Amino acid sequence: MNRIVTLAAVLLTAAAVPTQLPAETRHPAGRRPASAAPSAEGEWLPAEQHLDKQALRPRYRQWMQPAGGVPVTQNPPALLWPAGGDDVTGYRIELSPSPEFPAAQTLTSEQPWAVWALHRPLAPGRYWWRVTTFTRKGAPQRSAACEFVVADSARRFATPTGDELVQRLAAQSHPRLYVTADGIGALRRRSAANPEAQEFLTRARRRIDMEPVPVAPTRPRDTTGMSPFQKRSLINFMYHKFGEVVTQPIVDFSLAWLLTGDEAWRTAVVRHARYVASLPVDSDATSEDFNRSAIMYGLAFGYDTACERMTDDERAAVLEAIRVRGERFYRQYVRDFECHSMDNHVWQHTFRNFLFTALATLGDLPEAERWLRYCYEVWCGRFPILGGDDGGWHDGSSYMQANLVTFIYVPFVLSRLTGSDFFALPWYRNLTSFLAYSFPKDSYATGFGDDYEKMTSPTQLYMGFADALARETHSPLARWYADRLIGADPANLYRSKGFMLYRILTDKPRDCVAPEPPVRNTSRFFPDAGFSLMHTDPADAGDDLMAAFFALPFGSTGHAHAAHNGFTINYGGRPLFGGTGYYSNFNDRHTLLHYRTRGHNTLLIDSLAQVIGENGYGWLARFADTEALTYTLGDASHAYDSIRTPFWIDRMEKSGVAYTRENGLGDPGVTRFRRHFLFLRPDVIVIYDDLAARQPVTWTWLLHGNNRLTRCGAAAVETTNGRATGRMDLFTAEPTQLRITDEFFSPAINWKRRTGPDGRVLEYARQWHSEFTPEGRSRTQRFLAIFRITPEGAQPLELKRRADGTIRVGEWTVRAELDGSRQPRLEVTDRRGNGVRYNTGASTVAGSTLILRPGVPARELVDTVPASVR
Repeated sequence: MNRIVTLAAVLLTAAAVPTQLPAETRHPAGRRPASAAPSAEGEWLPAEQHLDKQALRPRYRQWMQPAGGVPVTQNPPALLWPAGGDDVTGYRIELSPSPEFPAAQTLTSEQPWAVWALHRPLAPGRYWWRVTTFTRKGAPQRSAACEFVVADSARRFATPTGDELVQRLAAQSHPRLYVTADGIGALRRRSAANPEAQEFLTRARRRIDMEPVPVAPTRPRDTTGMSPFQKRSLINFMYHKFGEVVTQPIVDFSLAWLLTGDEAWRTAVVRHARYVASLPVDSDATSEDFNRSAIMYGLAFGYDTACERMTDDERAAVLEAIRVRGERFYRQYVRDFECHSMDNHVWQHTFRNFLFTALATLGDLPEAERWLRYCYEVWCGRFPILGGDDGGWHDGSSYMQANLVTFIYVPFVLSRLTGSDFFALPWYRNLTSFLAYSFPKDSYATGFGDDYEKMTSPTQLYMGFADALARETHSPLARWYADRLIGADPANLYRSKGFMLYRILTDKPRDCVAPEPPVRNTSRFFPDAGFSLMHTDPADAGDDLMAAFFALPFGSTGHAHAAHNGFTINYGGRPLFGGTGYYSNFNDRHTLLHYRTRGHNTLLIDSLAQVIGENGYGWLARFADTEALTYTLGDASHAYDSIRTPFWIDRMEKSGVAYTRENGLGDPGVTRFRRHFLFLRPDVIVIYDDLAARQPVTWTWLLHGNNRLTRCGAAAVETTNGRATGRMDLFTAEPTQLRITDEFFSPAINWKRRTGPDGRVLEYARQWHSEFTPEGRSRTQRFLAIFRITPEGAQPLELKRRADGTIRVGEWTVRAELDGSRQPRLEVTDRRGNGVRYNTGASTVAGSTLILRPGVPARELVDTVPASVR
């Protein structure tokens, strides 16, 4: 399965390490060479990186990684490669410090999946690797050799091999998934003094004699008159979480036995497991992937705790019900999932359930060993799937919470079983900042990603997650964030049911680290995922001006939106300017045409929105944060394109959405969209857009809000959220037409009859949209937007524009080149010596940005490509 040729001395050849281009220089400094030459489509300056790949993260892997002689950030790295065609049967992977691959210096692995997590750190040096692919027909095909470098500075993260993990588990009897025989006594002693565990047992005792859960919709709906695609979607919606509901007695009674040792619990487990094992594999209630995996996991947990209480026939029936489901997942995943950029449901739930099923049934089901080896290699080789080292998460705050349980339980269980700390990744260490800065207490989140409109304050799931993260990472910020969500009564933590099992199982106390709040007037940068998050007071939403700016290198797919270089502005925890629309379904008409595309604060080009799919991407190129300001430069030059992903083409066809310009879909030929975003503390935001297209087009600047937008000038609007008033003035080189409407481009219809917290069917209220369109068509365009945010009861800052185009707003002076035929330029300064100068005569590298602070040398920024896509 995973044959490895071991070496006595592992790969000790040293090699020179190439130097990476730094993210900044100190002014004055030497001149850099151009990263891209001027082209007919638009001029790229020496300080700029022009990315021209069709996708930075294709839906399925298209190239080997690591390659190109790049230094890896983690030692050991994981080796990843394209899966190949449907007739592939497996691979041989070779790794050597020599491009000749001599047998005595070459590690070899043979396996059926397209990922190899090396587990053991390599000696610093240069390495080559290649893959031979085997197929059912034809000769084996060997790839060209790829090269990478392991530097002394690469972080070391050693984990047991798959062989070692299997051997450790095979030596353990049941139970083993969450606690082993040698640890069950300590768990029971802790639980006897744990109020939450005792409260759980009290609830469980009331249900011990309950009847099995009948097969029925968890949320009934009428499907009359719906299209086949809508009907199928609604049936899945109707039976959502049925698998969890029907197996909850098994899970609860299994835990109760672990905590008490009372055999009555295992008798109840067997009774319910026997019933669940008899359910069909394929039915409206059981075939959807969440339900199928929940049933598989529930049976496996029950088997792990109660197999000794089962008869031979009962054990056989339960194992067969697990096997048939597990084999379906395995056949579906291998040579597909490990190469997929972001298979949402798998990473959210089904992967965890599959891994835990394999752990629980190893040695009892022959298939479980390959399930376990596969899951273990994928986790070690690919996590974090939608982020990098910086702690950000591509999907945004709403669908991030769909992953939170997996984020904790998988490394918690693997750490216990292996002795390695699977939380010891930079992503986990930095994730706390992403929580605190993207979703403060009593505040809306970033306003990005599916279901973002529901994220009005961190949920109970966030509370439990932050608490677990603080215990595992000893992060003072995580402890502070969790404590803020918990409040004065420690028992409030019990409401976070998703992490009850973790809290009962762990021996790490809540007070293992002292809390530490975030500092006022600070921002955080997450380029791997694509977020810049800015605040005046991240510790107190009531006094906070929060701005979120995003451009995502993973592309506009999954639960993320086609909103690159988009932004949201909140004050006092409530939105002022942000995205609009409602999430009814992953791909209904409103979602595809408005919610994910033109409902955000970006641009329309010839009335066409950004493209949905991996080929529509953006990225954050520069960032600086000082006491006076935060500066971010986003690049969405590749956000506008034709739809290319077969998955999204199929979804549009099934949803009855024609791919036409009338629907705002198509390629307008954009070649440059660089947006400079300046957060000038405490109450001014400046945005400068530099745009180009292959041919003259019509440019439309979008600004949305939940509340009424009112015209207050030829190219100005304002709104209020009850805590502050926000006004935006837009400047261009030519007259601009302004259109304001409260109509969606595609109507928002709650056809699933989703309900709110009060149980009532949600009414989708109208929201507000403004469009600013300069007269005439042009190949280049510049926009300058200035926002003034005025808290209730305060006087607004005065804005004056001089005859030379210079704008004075409060203490700040703004100068921008609005003529598209000239080089872009932006200067924003105050009298104290703070400021930003982009592409001025002060730059030593054309196209750079100087960050000014009084009394210190200027800091010069050039583009740096995020590590997650290098």
